[in-house]
Amino acid sequence: MPSAEGELAAIEAIRRGLPAPPEGETWIGDDAAVVAAAGGGSLLLAADVVVEGVHFGLDLVDAADVGWKALAVNVSDIAAMGGRPLHALVTVVGAGAWMIEGLVRGLAEASAAYGCSVVGGDLSAGPCLVVSIAITGTTGALPAVHRSGARPGDTLFVTGPLGRSSAGLRALRAQAAGQGEAPPELAAAYRRPTARVAEGLAAVSAGATAMIDVSDGLGIDLDRLAGASGVGVVLDDVPVAAGATRADALGGGEDYELVFAAPDPERVSGAFAAAGLRAPSRIGECVTDPAVRRIGDEPLQASGWEHRLL
Repeated sequence: MPSAEGELAAIEAIRRGLPAPPEGETWIGDDAAVVAAAGGGSLLLAADVVVEGVHFGLDLVDAADVGWKALAVNVSDIAAMGGRPLHALVTVVGAGAWMIEGLVRGLAEASAAYGCSVVGGDLSAGPCLVVSIAITGTTGALPAVHRSGARPGDTLFVTGPLGRSSAGLRALRAQAAGQGEAPPELAAAYRRPTARVAEGLAAVSAGATAMIDVSDGLGIDLDRLAGASGVGVVLDDVPVAAGATRADALGGGEDYELVFAAPDPERVSGAFAAAGLRAPSRIGECVTDPAVRRIGDEPLQASGWEHRLL
């Protein structure tokens, strides 16, 4: 399977091969596309896929978990733009009859949790279970927050501790091998990730200049934000979830917390408090030199999850 660098190169090749968007719209290269809505304002469009043997194994999760995760990771892309999800189309490949009930249950639970209606889709036979979702969302009257707006001097925040999903996957594998029980919180983080919609909205109200969700790992996703914005990043440290390691937090991926840049830390604290949310952690700042990637006195590697077989 392609490495993270190979995936980025493939995305760039796709971008070069397709027409450029009209002024005021964003197509390939952010968490979601931003297009003009027919009645005015903007519409968010995103798509993501979960594949058996790449994103999950049915020895570690059940069909309901797969349905939840497939929708939640798409909602997370909408949240990373500062939006709310609206509707989803679901395509399922390779699901046996015994899987459908569980998949639908997980999809329905996530749909209710995030206010995102499943309005249609498709079914097909195939060699393994694949769930692909296309989703719409909106930022209402506010502009979407892109990866590309951070400025030197902006403070960097993350909405929660990192590394739980990676640690959960490790614990579930150990459990499957008969090596003890996976801690419930870690197992849940891997099986049923949380999309931070309310946190994304709070970040927007706090003046966030750039935002991305931690889907592939803090190292690589923060590198994407910095590269798109043309800034460097210097981190003080990162919040590591209980039961996880620093390596999990920096490169484990699938946390789906939001990383964002904002110029006014007090405004950020106030916005999250007003929304009744846990205060985000300040992790560093954006700097002028776009080549800088540092955590403390050490280089910050663009490490993260690769699309590889489990």
